[in-house]
Amino acid sequence: MMCRKLKSLAIFLVLIFLSTSLAHAKKFPAGYPECWLDSKNPIILDNKDPNQFCPLNSKLGHKFFLVDFTSPLKQPQIDWISGRIFGNALVKETPPYHKISYMKIDNTPPQSQEISYSKCRFKTGNKSKFDGEEANSGCEGVNKINEMFYLWSLLTSKPTDSGVEDISFESKFLNLNNKKSDNSLIFEYLFHVLRETKTDFTSEYPERELVIVSDLMQHSDRFSFYRHCKINSTVPNKCRSFEKLLKNKKVKNYIDDRKPKKETLTNLKVTILYINHDYETRDGLSSSLVTLWKDLFKYIGVENYEIIKQLDIK
Repeated sequence: MMCRKLKSLAIFLVLIFLSTSLAHAKKFPAGYPECWLDSKNPIILDNKDPNQFCPLNSKLGHKFFLVDFTSPLKQPQIDWISGRIFGNALVKETPPYHKISYMKIDNTPPQSQEISYSKCRFKTGNKSKFDGEEANSGCEGVNKINEMFYLWSLLTSKPTDSGVEDISFESKFLNLNNKKSDNSLIFEYLFHVLRETKTDFTSEYPERELVIVSDLMQHSDRFSFYRHCKINSTVPNKCRSFEKLLKNKKVKNYIDDRKPKKETLTNLKVTILYINHDYETRDGLSSSLVTLWKDLFKYIGVENYEIIKQLDIK
């Protein structure tokens, strides 16, 4: 009888352990710090560290924004970009403790370009669609978590309260003072982020999203969509096919020699926020240009992608 009772007790304890473990797994994703001052995996607070607000010993996800400044942006375009990649949109679409990076596409060669911003998204402390968003009452104070989230918000996005001093990265990053560039190396920047370890965008992260904000008009000495997308016109009006582009052996060899390896594309989603400029409102250009990029993604092995078009501004 005693053996049966002990056996039943042992089974009961095992079931409790398993249910507790399952509840813990559901509440916290793999590698997620239970507390922001977790002894084994604390959050980095050093403001000089490119991984500020990230867990010290785990990589949960990385969202990398490439923003094209090679053509001057108008205020409605900046407003649209801001509403997509900063503020509430950034919080609602990025899980807590996922890394966020911003880089400009401008006249600087990608090899020499610096990452403008790199920090992890701090958690709000409130319930959301993301597991682990709420403050952990066992080891975290709600007020302290809210305070740290507010600090991260001030450093990242423009404050919604006009009475608060604007010290945000967004205001420095998005402005109307960018000059038109001689080149638009969108293709090269795409491959740079995917291939170079300095961007810290490797498949070590179980979730990755590369967001490219651009008019998609590649322009370099080797190949230019300003040439490829002109048919009996002085300005871009319709793009020839990707197949036609590859008939140029120099272009084909260039792409083939630089295609990312299959493992480089693991856990990757690419999102295009497609910017319209005045010349791109011509009939046929927008759809043919998007088709050109879809065929390029297919050719290099990017399967998970989304293209979101900006509405015309006039």
